[in-house]
Amino acid sequence: MGKPIGYTVHLLKVGETSWDADSRIIGLTDLPMTESGSESVVNAIRNFNPQNPISLVLTSTEESAVWSAKHLVSSQETKLKSIDSLSNIGMGLWEGVLRSDLEERCPSAYHQWQETPERIAPPEGESFYDAQDRLVTSITKAILKTKGENPSIAIVLRPWAWVIVRCWLNDQKICNIWTQLDEPVQVETIELMKSQIDSYQIRTKASA
Repeated sequence: MGKPIGYTVHLLKVGETSWDADSRIIGLTDLPMTESGSESVVNAIRNFNPQNPISLVLTSTEESAVWSAKHLVSSQETKLKSIDSLSNIGMGLWEGVLRSDLEERCPSAYHQWQETPERIAPPEGESFYDAQDRLVTSITKAILKTKGENPSIAIVLRPWAWVIVRCWLNDQKICNIWTQLDEPVQVETIELMKSQIDSYQIRTKASA
């Protein structure tokens, strides 16, 4: 069986937690989904009909992500792999803070974050691009081990990790992060060419 020339990636965003519902900033805090969040994931998977069987499901070790990923495993041939480095972005000292409170206490930083979130890293948190390097490096390392001409792979991530990876998969220079985060939960299929992975690895080595 030859090496893949491309990959069919099925990307799923995990549903909301109680902090999302309360408009609290959430990054690495590992919370279960609300009933509504769980239902949104189940409905998204129910409406998902892949053309080819999924051989690999990648996710983090976070509770809501693992729960969602397990629902995508449709047969004994599907391998589920949980990876620590696929966790959500770290929000540092902003973790758990109400958005309204942050806007009141740090209006300048908050408005910059709303306008260009990829350029703002929370105090003691993780920047958008550091998180993207972490996530993409982990994903490419895992999927490069798959075999077949065009493997079908699912990736299940919590919202910030999901939008960061989605921007990379779609080769978006401008992400419109907030608009994407507001989109309903669904399984999105994206064709990823091996050449895009090669280009990423070349850029990573050049900047090291």
